[in-house]
This record gives sequence, structure tokens and C-alpha cells, in this order.
Amino acid sequence: MATQDPTIKLVPVLPGDFPAIARLESVVFGETDVGAVGFGPDRNSEDAMDLRAAILGSPPKLGETVRNMKLVRVGPSGEEEIVGYAGWVICVGRTGSEEEKKRLGTREAWAVQQDPGAQPFGPGADVRFCTDLFVRADEHMARATAGKDYAKLRMLCVLPECQRMGLGARMLEDGLQEADRRGLQSILGASPYGIGLYRRHGYVDFEAMEFKLWEYERGKGMGVAKHVVMHRPAVTTQHSLRAESPSGNPERIGDGQPADRCP
Repeated sequence: MATQDPTIKLVPVLPGDFPAIARLESVVFGETDVGAVGFGPDRNSEDAMDLRAAILGSPPKLGETVRNMKLVRVGPSGEEEIVGYAGWVICVGRTGSEEEKKRLGTREAWAVQQDPGAQPFGPGADVRFCTDLFVRADEHMARATAGKDYAKLRMLCVLPECQRMGLGARMLEDGLQEADRRGLQSILGASPYGIGLYRRHGYVDFEAMEFKLWEYERGKGMGVAKHVVMHRPAVTTQHSLRAESPSGNPERIGDGQPADRCP
């Protein structure tokens, strides 16, 4: 059984935290084969960290709000270190249309979406691989939602030395409490390392994805990477019933600071 460390607290992310969160993400995910194939040899450079921090801290899209939480370890002298992060996107206002069954987000956001240009995943990224991984995963998630409102777990990461202490479950349960309070289904994309955790919390496999890494430019000599899109049905609670307006439409949550990877 995991033991709770009293020196680690779960609190909301502040705007100035994103550079540290980008570095945390790099420690957890940056040295994987997927990271190497997708983002190249400069994926952990200072410029890459600055860009990632800006992306994590960018404003949410129309119809979306965010829930960004961090785990902070407090040292003996009061110094704080971010050792975990969970980033959620809450999307409401979807009507179940055929287009919404194929795309995440809202029609309002699509209407003002800008062309991402020749480097939609950042400098040095393998566009074909990132499209196969991230864009296709989002398409599967959209199908899983049936075009309705959702809470998407974009990233869940814990510093390696703090893993196997129940901290990932702690952050996941915090976000699911909010999703359940609002009566929202939840979606995510998981690597094999996180599947067990998510299944224990009510997620079911929706679409298995496999990538033959050797078929991509930087994947020579590498094997197969596996990824699973998972779905958790909405759970109706007394709170979610009270959160409904007289017209029966759930309220939008308040604006927050935003933050896609799950172990």
C-alpha cells in the first residue's frame, strides 16, 4: 500500500510554474523512444523547454476551461519543488453532432482556429509521427465522447523518484471528483505504464494504437510503441444534478490557467 508523504501537497498551478512543469515533463517523458522519434535530439534543450512552457501556459480555447494541479514537495527550510502535475481540459457546449463525433473541442473554437503552419508540433518534430500519434488519438477520443461534453486528461506525470507512492492516483482522483461533480465523461491517451491505474479508476480501453517506430525517420533500430485511448463514462452525482441549470444544460466552470501526455 502506498504511503502518503505529509510533505507533499496538491495545490493549483500558478502562471509562473509552467517552466518547471515543462522540465518535469522532460524528465518523465523526454528520454523515451517516443520522445526521441517525435521530437528529435533537441527535445530537452532550453529553447524546447521555453516553447513547451509557453504551450502549457497558453489560454484555453473557446468552450474549454482547464484544471491544472501540481504536487509540491516542501523541504525542511520551506523550499518547494514541483514533483507532479495533472492537466485537464473541460469542454462543454457540445451537441452530439456528426462533426463533433469526429473532432474534440467546440464549433466556436474551430471557427477561429488558425493555420498551425509547417511546424504544427514545434521545431524539429516529426510531423508524420506526431500526426499519427496525437491527431489520430484525438479523433478516437472524439468518437468515444459521441460528440458530447467531456473532461480530458491531457497529462499526468510524477517525478521518477516519487513514483509508486500513490501520487498519480491522488492527482487522478482529484480530477475525476470534478468530472463526476459535473456529470462529465472522461477521456485520455495512455502508454502501457498507466493503463492499470486508469482501469482501476473506471476507464475502459476504447482504441488500441501501435506504432512501428522503425518506420519513422528517427526510429531506426527501435521497436513497437503502444498507446491506448481510454474512456470513462459519466457518473451522475447529487452535485452534478444540482449543477444543472433550469434548462438542463450543465454550467461552464470558471476560467483557469491551462496546461498531452499520460504515462
